[in-house]
Amino acid sequence: MPCPQPRPTEFHLPLRADSFSIEEYRNVHCRMYSGCIDVAVRQDWESFTCAKCPLFQADKAPGASSYAFTQPADYGRP
Repeated sequence: MPCPQPRPTEFHLPLRADSFSIEEYRNVHCRMYSGCIDVAVRQDWESFTCAKCPLFQADKAPGASSYAFTQPADYGRP
């Protein structure tokens, strides 16, 4: 299986930013998100969207269960 590649699409921000939500257009939890930012910066885009990317729905926001047992027990010892 080939490695996923960043596949952002140029996006022009809406004129009325008060009703704009970035989560509708981007998946900030995607494993390729930083690569997509790099592509957008190199292309000098105003913004980008993940809507046409096959990974757009793949990675979801982590829930509390992702962090519930990751910390070692602290028994109050100095």
